[in-house]
Amino acid sequence: MSEWAPIVNVSMKRRYEVFSAFCFIMMVLFAELLSVYAIYLLLFRTGIIGKTLFAGYMIFMLSDLKADETGIRGQGSDWVRSWSWWKHFADYFPVELVKTVDLPPTKNYLFACFPHGVISCGLFTNFATNATGFHEKFPGIRSKLCTLSFHFYVPFFRELALSWGLMSPKYTAIKRALSQSTNKLALCNQDGYTSNVVSIVVGGAQEALYSRPGVYQIHIQNRKGFIKAAIETGASLVPVFSFGEVDVYDSPKIEPGSMLRKFQEKYKAWTGVAPAIFIGRGFFQYSFGLIPRRNPIHTVVGSPISVEKNESPTNEQIAALHTQFVHEIENLFETHKHKYIKNSDNVKLIMV
Repeated sequence: MSEWAPIVNVSMKRRYEVFSAFCFIMMVLFAELLSVYAIYLLLFRTGIIGKTLFAGYMIFMLSDLKADETGIRGQGSDWVRSWSWWKHFADYFPVELVKTVDLPPTKNYLFACFPHGVISCGLFTNFATNATGFHEKFPGIRSKLCTLSFHFYVPFFRELALSWGLMSPKYTAIKRALSQSTNKLALCNQDGYTSNVVSIVVGGAQEALYSRPGVYQIHIQNRKGFIKAAIETGASLVPVFSFGEVDVYDSPKIEPGSMLRKFQEKYKAWTGVAPAIFIGRGFFQYSFGLIPRRNPIHTVVGSPISVEKNESPTNEQIAALHTQFVHEIENLFETHKHKYIKNSDNVKLIMV
């Protein structure tokens, strides 16, 4: 039986929130396809003016192709990050950014974020938009969220991604951002910020395949690249945990080794995208659909781990910091789970 949503006696605020969530998932699923279709229209369905405009844009794009790696776009577009759409989207769940300590803008930080969830609604809202007050909570710091590199090679869509302040997850790009000068007089800081936060979803697409409501399984045991980047740049390492991220979509349990799981793993290895199976809600009913469910997401930013810079760390040094970080992310989860998870005594953090 489908559970139907009320049609009457619903405030316009809630209607805006549902519509914003619908627009978000449509953007995630289809915006790049629309970009490709726009290219087709300009090349084959317009005259000389359309073709000239597209040629001009492609020349610009080729000259700007490494913008996701160089950080030349800085924080992106404050106008785009402040669209009212994002505020409605944040209020839909709602999404909350929880600060536990101050972060002075005199050094760079590496936010190691968990879990990925299906599409990281909370992390996107907190670190790629201004909807939850990142710059008010952490003044003077740019927020740079890493996403898959191929997004920056799609004409037109890449401009939106760069406007959010997104960046490449390539190791060299992360090191460059974490090594950026914190001198307020430096040319790179003419936008008014003096340091960077680079946010990485450490478990990546692999976690999306295992995302199910109430199950907090994170992939961290064999993920040490972010640890090495922190040591080589001296950036402080900050554990970040999004409670509720796994609850916005239902997902069937798919056994390891099954044909479907093998297909998902191979597709992810080939494309970098996890073909997760997820069930949300619709406009007029709550039982199935693509819209994420209205469940709160609380992204808690923990205390930074000071890291001594070493451009040539040994495996032992990397392993030692990794062990410390694993302890800190587990401690962050255990400290805050009672505030944000129902029946929290029965919920454990699974680290694989």
